[in-house]
Amino acid sequence: MAGKNKEQKEMSTDDAIILMLLDLVEKDGIELELTLTIKGATVSGTLISATDYYEGVTEAAKQNQDKTMAKIIAKKFNDLKEEYAKQKSEEAEEESTPLTFIHLKDAYISGQQPPATSTQAGQWWRGRIAAIDSFTVHLLG
Repeated sequence: MAGKNKEQKEMSTDDAIILMLLDLVEKDGIELELTLTIKGATVSGTLISATDYYEGVTEAAKQNQDKTMAKIIAKKFNDLKEEYAKQKSEEAEEESTPLTFIHLKDAYISGQQPPATSTQAGQWWRGRIAAIDSFTVHLLG
């Protein structure tokens, strides 16, 4: 267990604002527009919960033209979502595990061209919280 706690500490953050935003997203279900800077790259999108991320990728996968691939990806992400829900439920009974990932929908990574068949809408992004160098919260509509 000690190795796992050390690994989690290295992957989480002590930034009170990021933790507050993640808490609002995970517990209260709100969504926020963010721009993150990670090792010089800029990532913008809507901050969402891990559950919403898994559900979104599962639904997006179902739209894949390759129906076999669509079924496989949708099944795998649905399994991950269920495992996450189970883990979250168990943690509610015990000491909470620190969050280690941040999730964005409709993500745009600066300097990266989306696939020709894609638009910014529907881009799903997941990154390590500890890798965030800076961020901007977009509160005005």
